[in-house]
Amino acid sequence: MKTLEPQHKSPPITDHAMKLLEVLQEHDGKWLTRKAIAEGLGKRRLTPYDIELLQRLCDEQLAEIGKRPNPTPIGFEYAYRIISEQQEM
Repeated sequence: MKTLEPQHKSPPITDHAMKLLEVLQEHDGKWLTRKAIAEGLGKRRLTPYDIELLQRLCDEQLAEIGKRPNPTPIGFEYAYRIISEQQEM
């Protein structure tokens, strides 16, 4: 089992979280919607657990979350991207 030791006092990042991270890494810093991430995992949509893991990756500063407008009733959608060394500078 692959684990990534977190910076904080939270448990190690799981294999499933690593799969989410790999999907983000495949797109090299481009913003991905939840739907695009789900498709990268071979799913129709993300589960609440997937979304929780994406938030965890953001908390550990491995990924970044953003909101962008869209024409749905709530008016926005979440997008995620990997944080590269260039983006940190």
